[in-house]
Amino acid sequence: MNTISIYEPAGCCATSSVAVDEKSLAFNADMDWCKARGIRVERFNLLKQPAAFVSNTVVKDFLTTSGQQSLPLVLVNGQIVLAGRLPVHDELKRWSGVDVAKSDEDFPPSCCNVPRMP
Repeated sequence: MNTISIYEPAGCCATSSVAVDEKSLAFNADMDWCKARGIRVERFNLLKQPAAFVSNTVVKDFLTTSGQQSLPLVLVNGQIVLAGRLPVHDELKRWSGVDVAKSDEDFPPSCCNVPRMP
């Protein structure tokens, strides 16, 4: 299984402001989807975990070259796969290394009329 590491700018989360956008909500739902399937996703916030940014040479070099404004940065097994935005559901599925179709069979449909993530 692959490790997906997401390096986010300071204040980049669905609870960082009063106005929550749709993309942040969808991303948080995707994180729940990954967690439920055992997909390893590490999230690092520049404000809360600055040591994670400077201790990883790939991330440190990226920030030196591109600057903080280029975050978020996504690595899969230590390799840069995306920069400048958070990943979408299909990207997380592709990068996970998990047979997602098989793992989805193990999960019943959600309750309360909330659609299950595909």
